[in-house]
Amino acid sequence: MASQTIDKLDAACRQLNTAISLWFNNGDAVSIHALTCSAYQVVHDINRRNGGTDLLYDSIIVKDEYRREWVNNLKQGYNFFKHADDDPEGSVEFDPVITEFFIIFTSLGLEILGRKPDEVRSAFNIYFRFRHPDLLTSKGKAAFDALPQQTREHALTMAKEKFFETYILLRKLYAAGT
Repeated sequence: MASQTIDKLDAACRQLNTAISLWFNNGDAVSIHALTCSAYQVVHDINRRNGGTDLLYDSIIVKDEYRREWVNNLKQGYNFFKHADDDPEGSVEFDPVITEFFIIFTSLGLEILGRKPDEVRSAFNIYFRFRHPDLLTSKGKAAFDALPQQTREHALTMAKEKFFETYILLRKLYAAGT
């Protein structure tokens, strides 16, 4: 394999896309979380350096006096998965649902930094919105309210791996003009 020149955002996009593909295909939750958090950290650092805010770690909904506790709780699983210096015999209670929030905020951060969602990130963004409409603002819901009810209902009945496969196929057909 030849060497490659990869910038930080390219690396983050690739890590996130791999994590999303694994997530849709019911891959290992620990691997998915570690890839996603690695991508998130890159996006967070670049966004912060550019003066941006309001991703997970620096969310405006968290009071400053609780920020350290907030971030430590968010990083608990990720830090456990990548370090063994303090607790080589340790264990952690890990809920993989948190990974979905890291995925969506990493995707958002990439958009803020000028990287439009590709087919993999778009598939997750849409799937997440279908599954969690209660988390959306009215602006976020508007795009999905425009879809026919039958389409929304059908998407909600699909297994996530089938949704992903179908979405990718439809995007390719659309791009080909078929």
